[in-house]
Amino acid sequence: MPSTPKRSSGASSTIMAWVFIAAVVAVVLAAINWGQAWMPVKGSKVSWNPIELIKYATAGQFHWSTGSTILLVVLLIGIMVVLTFGYYFLIAPLLNRGKNEKTPVGRSILSVMGLKPAARKARQALDVPPDVKDEDVVVKVAYNGKTALWAQWEDAGWCYAPQRAGKTLYIVVPAILEAIGPVLTTSTKVDVLFWTAIARQEKGRVAVFDLDQISNWPDQVRWNPISGCEDQNEALDRGLAWASAAPMKGTKNGDWFSGQAAAVLGRLLHAAAIGHKDMGDVIKWIMDPGNREPVDILTGFGYNDVFTGHLKERLSSRAGETQDSIKATLMGLVEPLVSERVLSQFRVPTSIAFKAEDFLAGNNTLYVLADGADSRMAPLVSMFTDYVFRTAKRLSQQRPGGRLWPPLSMLLDEAPNVAALPDMTSVLTDSGGRGIRVLGFSQSFSQNVSRWGREVAETIEETANVKFLLPGLKASNLKEYAEEMGVRDEQRSSYSVGRGGGSRTVSTAEKAVMRAEELKQLEVGQALMVYRNVPPTVVRLEAVFERKDAAGIKDQKRQAEALAGRIAVEEAGR
Repeated sequence: MPSTPKRSSGASSTIMAWVFIAAVVAVVLAAINWGQAWMPVKGSKVSWNPIELIKYATAGQFHWSTGSTILLVVLLIGIMVVLTFGYYFLIAPLLNRGKNEKTPVGRSILSVMGLKPAARKARQALDVPPDVKDEDVVVKVAYNGKTALWAQWEDAGWCYAPQRAGKTLYIVVPAILEAIGPVLTTSTKVDVLFWTAIARQEKGRVAVFDLDQISNWPDQVRWNPISGCEDQNEALDRGLAWASAAPMKGTKNGDWFSGQAAAVLGRLLHAAAIGHKDMGDVIKWIMDPGNREPVDILTGFGYNDVFTGHLKERLSSRAGETQDSIKATLMGLVEPLVSERVLSQFRVPTSIAFKAEDFLAGNNTLYVLADGADSRMAPLVSMFTDYVFRTAKRLSQQRPGGRLWPPLSMLLDEAPNVAALPDMTSVLTDSGGRGIRVLGFSQSFSQNVSRWGREVAETIEETANVKFLLPGLKASNLKEYAEEMGVRDEQRSSYSVGRGGGSRTVSTAEKAVMRAEELKQLEVGQALMVYRNVPPTVVRLEAVFERKDAAGIKDQKRQAEALAGRIAVEEAGR
């Protein structure tokens, strides 16, 4: 936009006037004292104290010096030049920047995300006792300078975090420590467990679902995927979650084959449940498409061809290429269960198996782990996570107001890989009102596109009420957010001297608050936060080691590592 002339504001003029008056007084005093020293007048008394100087003048003891006149003229000219250039090239731009750059945005954020307004909004929706503290009816998510910013527990969120951008220590760990209800967190590493387990033990049970056995945590969860599948719909939902979590990249018609595999898995799980079979039987049926046992079980319970058709097609010797592809998909899904170590974790009596209802009944914590983003266990981990989520949804409708309180926090780290729930957009839109806070994490926008497709990835981005964009993302993905941050007025001054004297020109031009390249280069510990209808804003994140209780948390981390058999290097050397 072209520059437009702009007059100085009243406040700026007042500042300039006072600065000018102070400068004139200083110059006059300097001229009087230095002039007397340079060209002294006999019998004249001078002082740097204006009051004493006035006394001398009224008593007739002060006489003006010629040297003072010369110095006064020179100093006044010099000070005028310095003040003019200093104000228009140094002071005015600073005043303009403070007025236009972040103040309006900052006020907008605090009017929505300050503790009092956020808590006031939360109490309008939540059915909680009046004695519940404001800090508990909302959730702290970031800082604007030193002021905490608070979101609603019902706000679904997503964090785009490249590797080494500070996601774990700045967002995941603090979120677990701040949670007031049960927590489920997925992760591909054990550091989240060690940072938070002891603190969470003070509130309830701490358990780990760890098929890859990377944590060595003493309280391990064992789950029976067949338990509960007596309900036909539950069986179909588990089959869908299991099959949908398997990456189908590069597979022609991959989504269709995934859907067919889900239908088969759901029916096999249901047959196993009502036929009192275990996961070993399910694997046997998948490996042998000609095995009639699951069809016979379902038929014996009165199921017709509409329900059993998917299984009967597998029995046909003329099944052909389509059934071969479905079988290949199923074989890939059950491959991790070929290991007796893994299978034994699913062969567990119902009486001692993990039940999501028990977990959600208290302020408990569940760490769902997979060994790396490419773990073969990822589909099984996703199925388990989906089971807990759907149970929480169901239980919420039995609670006052139709929501869990205290809320369940679900932190889905590496969501595209180890927490790829079947319909992630519905998870985000249908969780907050049920007392479930979902915060998903992925390394980039493109990772979501690769996992769910562009349409779903864009819907995730649009649906999340609060988004965190950590340093290091591609500038092209940040451009739109940079534009939404708006512009500020930047004042520009020019000064020219001619035969007729000096002149100045003051103009303003619009400048972006921040460019996409600047957002990419934010420091670790900063993030671009996008919250509802508030303009995107750069916020400060508080790392776990910056907290007031950091020393205690570090000590608890060492305790957790000791529980898991991890021995510090310095201790091992003793």
